[in-house]
Amino acid sequence: MRKVIIIYFSQTGNTKKLSTKIYEILKEKGLEVSLFELESKERRNFFRNCIDAIKGKIYYIEKMPSIENYEIVFIGSPVWAGKITPLVRSLIKESNFQNKKVFPFITYGSGLGRIRALKEFEKLIIEKGGEIIGELDVKGKKIDENLPKIKEEIEKCLKKL
Repeated sequence: MRKVIIIYFSQTGNTKKLSTKIYEILKEKGLEVSLFELESKERRNFFRNCIDAIKGKIYYIEKMPSIENYEIVFIGSPVWAGKITPLVRSLIKESNFQNKKVFPFITYGSGLGRIRALKEFEKLIIEKGGEIIGELDVKGKKIDENLPKIKEEIEKCLKKL
């Protein structure tokens, strides 16, 4: 059985909600799935977080997930000022994605910079040895209405395995 881990950071709950939906979809497909939320004490206001994201800063992760025993890694981040969050950037920097199939996903508010954020997200994963098997971007407040799109993208990615 293929082992999957979903690792995400969520400040407002939107990325958590999307991660939970992805978890449910993968479980329905009969996969062994773990769900892991990144946490840091470096919580700041949204404006400060955006500045840190723009600068490419990294934050200390309280409990680092081990991806060693997983074949497939889903990673979720909100988009802040056209960038992934510092905590997700830290996860990528500290992880070895060699021989891992990776599916990055993002949630966003306005949508400005979401494509740029997703492309950078993928580039960082590839630089760390990961193979991108799919991607997903969903407006944070429209997760439920985008469920068909979410399922379709996950099914496409699973067919590549």
